[in-house]
Amino acid sequence: MIPVASPATSQSLHRPRAVRTATATGVALRLRVVLALLLAGCVLLAGCGTTATTSSPGAGTATAGSGAPTAGSGATPGSADANGCPTSNTTPFAKTKFVLHTGLAFGTFHRYIYKPYTNHQFSSGAHGRVLALVKAGATALFDKREIRLAVQDVKANPTLCRVLAAPLGQLSDSLTGLENKVKSGDLSAVSAVESQIAGIGSASAKNGTSITESTNQNAG
Repeated sequence: MIPVASPATSQSLHRPRAVRTATATGVALRLRVVLALLLAGCVLLAGCGTTATTSSPGAGTATAGSGAPTAGSGATPGSADANGCPTSNTTPFAKTKFVLHTGLAFGTFHRYIYKPYTNHQFSSGAHGRVLALVKAGATALFDKREIRLAVQDVKANPTLCRVLAAPLGQLSDSLTGLENKVKSGDLSAVSAVESQIAGIGSASAKNGTSITESTNQNAG
């Protein structure tokens, strides 16, 4: 009896050798890819399991260590009095820097704002009014910066802090308002600022620190 080949077998036998080889090669490559993916998945699972197992005790130790109180970590030395002022100098040369910054602020205020104001140079129609207003606005901005620095200085000195911290803070606010008003040509706050400056200068002198006015803005 002569065996009869099935249609699939006949087609396979009648395919060119190159086609059969390519097909076999493709199947082999796909099998290799599948095996590689399976092996990679196993390695990842094994690695994750090992990491979780080994890192868990360490994590517990780190948590315990981070939660443990450190000796002296909550202790803060009392460095301020009831008014929030330091009980000793906290910045070197705080008084010297205070005199420098207030001296610049007071000196430039008197030269570029108060003196032109008393001479009516800001009045409508006055000669050089526009330039005078520009200088006054720039000076108010500069003085505000200097007074803020002076506030930091007095807060580093026990005596100056108790006497001058509050008045200097008020002067800083007044200079901010003056700066905004000068932009629109309003100089109505000049007299009030001058009174504050005079009061600060007097209080500082009574506590042994005289303020020498200066207009050398490069010094600041």
